[in-house]
Amino acid sequence: MKHIPFIIFLFISIGFTACKDNPAEKYGDTVIEKYKDTQEFGDRVSLQRLQQAVQTFRITNGRLPESLEELENFTGEKLDKNRYDYDPDTGTLALKE
Repeated sequence: MKHIPFIIFLFISIGFTACKDNPAEKYGDTVIEKYKDTQEFGDRVSLQRLQQAVQTFRITNGRLPESLEELENFTGEKLDKNRYDYDPDTGTLALKE
């Protein structure tokens, strides 16, 4: 008789994990999706900010930065150069995939 609560708990647990519409699983998926959306938004904002810095460099110096290192020195901000592709001929920045 003292094992009955454990058996009931076991059946309930199996029922929740076997259920396709598991609320905990849905919540976890939603949290992960929102986290990824937030990261992508942050990446787009960072890219826009750097593109503005390229244009400010061009206006200030009469030319485009020759490299991400030169842009980094201009902004005084540490850049993760492995995250961006930069074309010094056009001043175009893109996130690496």
